[in-house]
Amino acid sequence: MPLFLDMHALGKYTKEQLVAGLEDDADEFGVIVHQMLFNDEEDLLHCICSAPDIESVKKHHMKFNTECDKIFPIDEIKTDKIIKDEKLKAIGELSSRIAHDIRNPLTVIQSSIEILKSKYPEIYEKEIHKFNAIITSINRIDHQITDVLGFVNTKKLDFALNDLSEILNSALEGITIPRTVNVNKSKNNVPIYCDFESIRVVFVNILLNAIQAMNNLGKIDIQIIRDDDNVLVSFENSGVPIPEKTISKIFDPLFTTKQEGTGLGLVSCQRIIEAHNGKISVQNHPTKFTISLPINHMKH
Repeated sequence: MPLFLDMHALGKYTKEQLVAGLEDDADEFGVIVHQMLFNDEEDLLHCICSAPDIESVKKHHMKFNTECDKIFPIDEIKTDKIIKDEKLKAIGELSSRIAHDIRNPLTVIQSSIEILKSKYPEIYEKEIHKFNAIITSINRIDHQITDVLGFVNTKKLDFALNDLSEILNSALEGITIPRTVNVNKSKNNVPIYCDFESIRVVFVNILLNAIQAMNNLGKIDIQIIRDDDNVLVSFENSGVPIPEKTISKIFDPLFTTKQEGTGLGLVSCQRIIEAHNGKISVQNHPTKFTISLPINHMKH
């Protein structure tokens, strides 16, 4: 028999009277109330019941002089997480196909540029700005594709003992840092059980976001602090603060304030950190991303 969740006012009955009226057998309308959930603050009662249909639930309540505000079939009730997961799955499947379709011709364009550079060096030298603009555009698209594929492709993490400072150094070496950006890195080092490459990807993403937020001019302070069984890694930048109305949305899929952004980079970071049983958070004034990771996760 179908299950339903209804919502209505408590009415003239007390909670004790309603609970005492619970019966194991169906009433004349075929309704069995299995559980009652009370919301005293709003004077509301939610009932979980089995019934032939919604009309039967309505008739059941009418005999108590009560009218339901809402009645939901249980199989239609979905939590925010279920809805979000379903959307992400659909987004992931579509994004993966599109990303692969784009990357193939992009590789052809990139190879053609390299051939033109070597075959016609005089044209390359004369039109170097145009060539560089093409290469920059290719790299930008490739970065976006990497964001998408990093979001939709989940790989098994390879946990091992790694030096956190080594991962951070690898991330810094893997990106181009403008001369006008000053990076101050903590000299602390904490050995941690983690997936080296995944954590490196997180660090790279946060560093690139910081550089973009500062318009390639400013300072990034990186701190590594051990806190009991956890390690905290913070990235503070001197860029413009994240607008207060959007700061709560930056980890939402597809949300971005950047024209060239995908809105998937920070979501992927959050997913990686949570897979390590850690947390990632952000605060303003100044803008600072903080990652908390358990040191001995998956050690055994």
